Amino acid sequence: MNAALDVFTRLSLTDESGNQILVNADNEIISVMLPSLKVARTLLKQLSNCQQRAWIIANFHRGLNHADLIFEFQIAHRIIARIGPHTTSGVFSRMAGFGPVELKIIAILQSLLKR
Repeated sequence: MNAALDVFTRLSLTDESGNQILVNADNEIISVMLPSLKVARTLLKQLSNCQQRAWIIANFHRGLNHADLIFEFQIAHRIIARIGPHTTSGVFSRMAGFGPVELKIIAILQSLLKR
C-alpha cells in the first residue's frame, strides 16, 4: 500500500561553483532544474562507485514508490531523467548503471547540443 504524499515547495540552491539549481514540487512531482548538462555530470560524479550508485538508486526508487512521488531532472525545461512509480527504464538506462531511472535520450542529446 502506497502512502501518497503531496509536496509543495520552491527552493533555489547554489552549488560550490555558483550554479543555481532550482527545486520545485507540485503534488506528486518533484522537479530539479539544472542549468546545464555539465552541472548534472558534476552531481553524478558523486555516484561514481557502481555498487554504491545501484544501492542508492534502488533505495531512492523504493521510497518514491512507497510515497507515490516522481522525481525528475530538467535542463532547459526538458525532462532528462525521471524516477518513481509509473516511470519506465530502458535498455540504455540499465546499461549505463542507472537501473530504474527513466533516461530521456533525445532530451539529453538536445541539452548536450544546447549552447
